[in-house]
Amino acid sequence: MDGEFKIRKNNDWGLNYGDTGGDGSLEEGGSNIAVTAGNYQITFNENDHTVEIIAIPNIWGVVGSAYNDWGATPDAQFDRDWKNEGVWILKNVTLLAGEFKFRADNDWANNYGDNDANGSLESGGTNIVAAAGVYTITLDLSNPDSPTWSSVKY
Repeated sequence: MDGEFKIRKNNDWGLNYGDTGGDGSLEEGGSNIAVTAGNYQITFNENDHTVEIIAIPNIWGVVGSAYNDWGATPDAQFDRDWKNEGVWILKNVTLLAGEFKFRADNDWANNYGDNDANGSLESGGTNIVAAAGVYTITLDLSNPDSPTWSSVKY
């Protein structure tokens, strides 16, 4: 859903910033900042009163019999690695013995599997076999022509 927001200090309306001119330069008590529905990285610079809003096209997750019975509950969502563009990390996820895939936005339109079980991902590829355990999983989409994944079991 489209909406609006403001930046406010200490969860209080006593000091809040908006963007009256729509130019990214914020004013104390300024107008609400309009956004379209989606996921964003929002960076507020308190020193120069500016805001940078970057759209995040997809939120990636793990789905499968090893996690949520193929979507019976929401996917385990990755966190974006802000230091490495296109890299997503899912820490301390408990997997059951079973299979899983990666998909964007809890939807099958954009999903990856691993046809050769070699860490290389293919769009719509084969399910990935998991042994029961706790994992940190890295999904690397920084090269769209050659996406990869890796995991560490604890």
